[in-house]
Amino acid sequence: MNCRSGCKTKDHETYAQCLSAANIRAAATMNNPFSSDVKKELSAYRSARVNGIQPEGTTMNKVREAESASRALGRPYNANVDPPANMIVNKNTARFLNADA
Repeated sequence: MNCRSGCKTKDHETYAQCLSAANIRAAATMNNPFSSDVKKELSAYRSARVNGIQPEGTTMNKVREAESASRALGRPYNANVDPPANMIVNKNTARFLNADA
């Protein structure tokens, strides 16, 4: 017996024949990790890293926050040592952070 547990007939010679008869299809487009949105986010993250910025994550929101923090700081933002990027909202905050460095 080479059938899957949910096979109704249990008479297929190979497991592949059983799957073929069941019309099992993978929904590749549903959970595609390389959808256009993910590609855009990873491209933005890559661009930030090339510019010396270390965002808190790879999402577009995290990359944009890190870019904004970098502009306020006048230097590349680094999530490993700087406070969360969404807390660096203006030049005064940036001045305080740069004074500690």
